[in-house]
Amino acid sequence: MRRPSTVRTSLAAGLCAATLVLAGCGGGGGSDDGARTLTFTMMVGEQTPIGELWAWWLDEIEEGTDGELTFDRFWDATLLKSTETMEGLNDGRADVGQVLPTVYAGQFPLTSVGELPFETSNAAAIAQVLGDLGREEGSPLAEEWAGHSLIPLAWSVGASSALATNEPIETVEDLDGLRLRANDRGSRVLEPSGANLINIELAEIYGSMDRGLVDGIYGIPFSFTGPLKYPEVADHFTDLGIGISTVNGLAVSRDTWSSLTPEQQDVITEVSDRVPDKIAEIEQRWEESSCQAVQEAGDSVHVLSEEESAKIEQAGKAGVLEAWQRQVEDAGGDPEAFYAQYREGLEAAEADHKTFQTGIQRCVEAG
Repeated sequence: MRRPSTVRTSLAAGLCAATLVLAGCGGGGGSDDGARTLTFTMMVGEQTPIGELWAWWLDEIEEGTDGELTFDRFWDATLLKSTETMEGLNDGRADVGQVLPTVYAGQFPLTSVGELPFETSNAAAIAQVLGDLGREEGSPLAEEWAGHSLIPLAWSVGASSALATNEPIETVEDLDGLRLRANDRGSRVLEPSGANLINIELAEIYGSMDRGLVDGIYGIPFSFTGPLKYPEVADHFTDLGIGISTVNGLAVSRDTWSSLTPEQQDVITEVSDRVPDKIAEIEQRWEESSCQAVQEAGDSVHVLSEEESAKIEQAGKAGVLEAWQRQVEDAGGDPEAFYAQYREGLEAAEADHKTFQTGIQRCVEAG
């Protein structure tokens, strides 16, 4: 087996020696020589930014283990829906899958720190800091996932959303009364400005916008605009300056992780360490494609002025932060200590990814 050249501390070092006898657990087939076939589940297709990210991750692990680990891949929710992923990982229907904290309301409050508004638009930096915090044994973030018998391996972070509407959004007043599809924590900052937020499943967004059931779409990364064909149902795409749209964790159950060999765990950790850089690469390519789709449709792309964006922040950020703090406290956590730890790590990660720029900004600059 080819060992990785650089390996950080194992994702759950304390689990390595505990239950290697569980090699058949988690739904994957195994053999005496350590070869395993694991089941991977994803709620969207491979031909999307997140799909491409995890396909790369799977390929790299298969190569890095010289084929000891292979994956049966189920895309487009053909195995598990997003609302079933956490349960499916624990009952053995799947071994690896992306968990969306937004569909498990209140169960991942620490994780959703990455969705707090007006913190950063740097998706790669958030993926890095959450990766560091999530693999640190005994850390609050790791313990949050351990409470669901899960271990987060890597993070897909949705870069800034472009609010898709059929009317231009140039001032805060333009948000008043709009029915917006939005379900992430950061979008709550829009409510004090008069927006009405509606939670709609991803597959239903296009039709809802087309039939006029909603006035706008928010919380979907701009990189998805082209693949999901939103330029067909919206005329204006506006960056409100709020920042990251979604934070999701690729995870395994603790039993599945413990059943892997230390060498296999090391390969997974090394590949996961490279995810933030891969996010930046993939997001840029898909954002450029989405920009082209918007331009070809004759739609407009706009960045809200700093003055108007500041009005949204002033009206809504404090309330969103207070609600987050209450959720963390209700879960038995220390929100101030964790937030300080997160901010320290985020600033360091932003320095590592200082060239990151949102696709909406690049699209505007490209004309």
